[in-house]
Amino acid sequence: MAINLTSEHNGRVARVRYDNAARGNCFDDRALAELVTTMETAAADDACAVIRLDMAGRHFCSGWDTTSFAALAGTTQEDVAAGLRASDAALQRIRRLPVPVVSAVRGQVIGFGAGLLSAIHLPVAAANARLSLPEARFGFAPAGVGHTIAQTVPRPHAYALVTGASIATAAQLLSWGLVAEVVADDDVDSEVDALVEALAAVPPHTLRAVVEVVESSLATGSPEQAYDISARTIVARVTS
Repeated sequence: MAINLTSEHNGRVARVRYDNAARGNCFDDRALAELVTTMETAAADDACAVIRLDMAGRHFCSGWDTTSFAALAGTTQEDVAAGLRASDAALQRIRRLPVPVVSAVRGQVIGFGAGLLSAIHLPVAAANARLSLPEARFGFAPAGVGHTIAQTVPRPHAYALVTGASIATAAQLLSWGLVAEVVADDDVDSEVDALVEALAAVPPHTLRAVVEVVESSLATGSPEQAYDISARTIVARVTS
C-alpha cells in the first residue's frame, strides 16, 4: 500500500494517489488513517482549491481488508462497535474537508468502498462501475455503510443491496445521487481531468466558500449560514 501526494496547477490541485491495487484497493485502519491525514494535509494549504483522489488499478475499492478480521477473535461487541464508529468518523473527516474531492470510480465498489464513495464530493463513474455489499453473505450486518445506503437509496433497493441480493450499476448510482455523472469506461480519466481543470479555475477561497454553503445547508437544512458565507465573499470581491 502506498499513498502519494503531489501538487499541480500552481498548487491549486492536490493529487492524492492511493495504491493498493494488488488487493483491489482495500483498506485497514492504518491505511485509512494515512489517507485521511494526507488529504487533510493537502487541504491545509490555502492555495489548494481541489483534491483529486486517484485510486490505482482496475477497481475503486474492494472494501475492508478481510485479513484484519482474525484480530477480532475474542473482542467484545463494544470494542467492535467502537472500531466501526472510528472508521466512519474517518470518512466524515473526508466529507468535511474544506475543498471538494474529485475521483474516478471504476470497477468494483465493495462494502466499505461504498462509504468512501459517499464521502467524495464529486465522484465520476465509469460505465463499468458496480457497487455491492457482500457482508450479509458472510454473516455480518453492514453498519455505517448500511446506514449510508438506507439514507441515500430508495427503501426496496436499500434492502436488496444491504442483504447482498443485488448489485448496483453505474446508472443506478447516478439515479440515486451517489455519483455526479457516468461516462464511457475509456473516458473517465479525461472527464475527471476536465472537471479538475474547471474547478482549478475558480479562486481557492471562493471554492472553499462554495463547499461551506453546500455542506452547511445539508447539515442544517437552513440557508442561514449560506447568507453569511455568501456575504463574506461578496464584500471581499467588491472591496478588492
